[in-house]
Parts: sequence; structure tokens; C-alpha cells
Amino acid sequence: MRSLTTRLVIVISSLLIAAILAVQLYWLNTTYRYGTNEFNTSVLKVVRGVYEDIPLLYNINSPLDSLVEKRDGRSFLFSIDSIPSKDSLMVHLRNELEDFHVFTDCRVALYDHKKGEYIYDQYISADASKKNNDSLSAIPIWKNKHSYIHLYFPNRQQYIIHEMSNWIYSSAILLALLVGFAASVYFLLKQKFLVEIQKDFINNVTHEFSTPLSVIDLSVEALEKPSTQSNPEKWNRYLSSIRTQSAYLNNHIHNLVNTVVVGQYHLAMESREVPVNELLRRAVIQLEPLLQKKNGQVIWHLEEKQVSIPGDESHLYLVFFNVLNNAIKYSESPIVTISTRVENSRMLISVEDNGPGIEVSQQRKIFSKFYRAPATKQVKGLGLGLYFSKKVVDAHQGQIRLESIPGKGTIFTIDLPLKK
Repeated sequence: MRSLTTRLVIVISSLLIAAILAVQLYWLNTTYRYGTNEFNTSVLKVVRGVYEDIPLLYNINSPLDSLVEKRDGRSFLFSIDSIPSKDSLMVHLRNELEDFHVFTDCRVALYDHKKGEYIYDQYISADASKKNNDSLSAIPIWKNKHSYIHLYFPNRQQYIIHEMSNWIYSSAILLALLVGFAASVYFLLKQKFLVEIQKDFINNVTHEFSTPLSVIDLSVEALEKPSTQSNPEKWNRYLSSIRTQSAYLNNHIHNLVNTVVVGQYHLAMESREVPVNELLRRAVIQLEPLLQKKNGQVIWHLEEKQVSIPGDESHLYLVFFNVLNNAIKYSESPIVTISTRVENSRMLISVEDNGPGIEVSQQRKIFSKFYRAPATKQVKGLGLGLYFSKKVVDAHQGQIRLESIPGKGTIFTIDLPLKK
């Protein structure tokens, strides 16, 4: 329920942020198109003003749209019938550009259709600095049957974007606020998740430790009774119960301590030659009381040769114990198949069970600290065994992986190198 609520909050927040960003991008794009249209309109007004200032046309009643041709977004060609002087054209163009607030650099070239070339070329700078024509690259010539004046705005796009600066700054601030909000939501949800994990962990530890201690306490009281002391069968049964619960507690304490060590320091490994088959048998002997209690059985398929691998024996023993313990305790009538084999200079240890299996969506989380799959929560556990096991296997340059079919069982495979 909590996970569903958290996911719902994340999804809704993500959709809202995406919607706000989409709207903002839409308005930025709309503003840019509006700025482009406004710029084009201003240039047309400049051209109309030049026509009014200088007698460039024989027929002054021609529609403006038929006289002006737009090319590549930055070039405007307006037709002329007579060639004006350079100085006169530049003076009037400067005035018109200022009057209609076109404050960006403009390249002016006059094309003479009789000569088929530009007869003069002038740069009008929007700022105080003047650029020399010698440093300017050539602008394209469009062959035409009539003369024209070419207005070329090299910084048109930058000018429009500069005019949108208020929109851009406000969008950047909004984006920063949204990122900050998203980060805050993420950290708050993460903190909430950690608090929930901590609460569940404390509850699990309390339950996990109190039950075995109660059983041990009751068994000790029973052993103190004269009737039990005179009955060897009862005596052995209570003694076996104490050993089983002590081993159970010992395993959890090992997992807790080792998990803290793994989380804060590097694992301290004492490498030596470890006999894999023997270590697996020792783990099964330790779990024999639990196996008998559940009427389970172990099927062995071991490598015939006595193969040893370099590693830390105590840590590897806990890995095998954890995997085997899970295979037994999560199955109603456990049938555990243990296999070892050598393949490509590596030792493969497989533990197959007939338990409830693990859903595909849960398999990638199964090695996370404190995580327990929903199908296993009815059985006691802290969610530390597989987390610690993976850390140990990784420290041995190995791999631990699983294959599981819900309702049929799980296979854990531990892949370890035969040599360092």
C-alpha cells in the first residue's frame, strides 16, 4: 500500500513537471515565432520607408509584397529601377532601421542586373564599433532580371533570441525551481522509504530474536525439571531445540555484524584453499534439525574430484548456509538439489529448491539490503542473508544469480574462480 502511494505520488509529480515544461517550451516556441514575424514586419517597414525617402521605383504604386523577396530567413531583396548613390542609401537605411527599432547588424549590397554583380557592399553595425568590409565573407548573389538591394542580417537569430531574454530567464528560473522541487520530492520520498525500512527492520529484529530466545528459555526450564532429566528422549529433544535456536540466532548475528562491516568497510578476506564440497556438507549438517522438522531431503550432484578454490572459508560458509537455509525454510516439504561442477576454470555451485519461487519483477531486488519478496514474508527473516552473500561473492570476483519460476521453485547459482 505504501509502495503504491509512493509510486502514485512520483508518477503524478513527474506528469505535472512534464506538463509545465511542455507548456513552457510551447510558449518559448510561440514567442520565438512571434519575434520572427515581428522582425520580418519591421524590415518590410524599413524597406517601405526607404522607398518613400529615395526615388527607387518608376511605379510607386506597386504592392510592397511583390517588390520584396525573402531568402533563407536572413536575406531580404527589394527591387529597384534606379541605382541610388551609396552614401544616400546608407544614410536613409540607418535612419529607417533606427526608427523601426531593428537594432542588429545589417549588410547592404546593391546588385546591378546589367553587370550581374554587386556594385557596392556596406556593413551597418548596430553598436559603436564598425566592422571593415575586408573582414567580411562574401554574401551570395542571386541572379535576377532587375536590380535589387540586398539586406542581409547575419545575427538575425541571435537578435530575436536576445529580444526573448526575459522569457528565457524566466524559463530558466522555472526550470531550476522544478528541478529543485523534483529533487526535494525525491529526497523526501527516499527518507520516508528509509524510515519505513528502519521501522520494519526493528520490528523484524525484535520478532526474530524474541521467538528463539523464548524457545531457549522454555527448553532450559524443561531441562531443569526432574521428569525431563529422567527421560533421555525428552532431554535430547529439548537439547536439540536449544542448539537449533542458538544456531539460528548465531546466523542472524553473523549476518547483522557482517552487513554493518560490508556497509562501512571493505571485507577483510583471509584467502586459503577452500574445499567446496566439504563446506556444503558442513552447512547441510548445521541445517539438519530444520530439514528434519520439515521432512525435507537433499539430493547431491557433486563434482567427483575434490576441488578447492581460493577464498575466505568462514565467509563462503555463511554464503552457502544462507542460500541453503532459504531453500529449506521457504519450502513446505523441501527437496533441495545441490550441484557442483567445474566449467572453464570456474567452480559453479547450484542450489535448487521447490519453494514458492520469486516473481520476475522482484528478482532484481532480491539482493538488496533488508529486502524480502512478498511471497516470503510469512516466514521469519531479516532480508540480510542474500545481501551479505552477494557482497562476499563479489569480493571473491564471482557472481551469484538466480532463475525462478513462481509456484515451482528457484535455482541459485554461485560462480567462483578456481584461481586468483
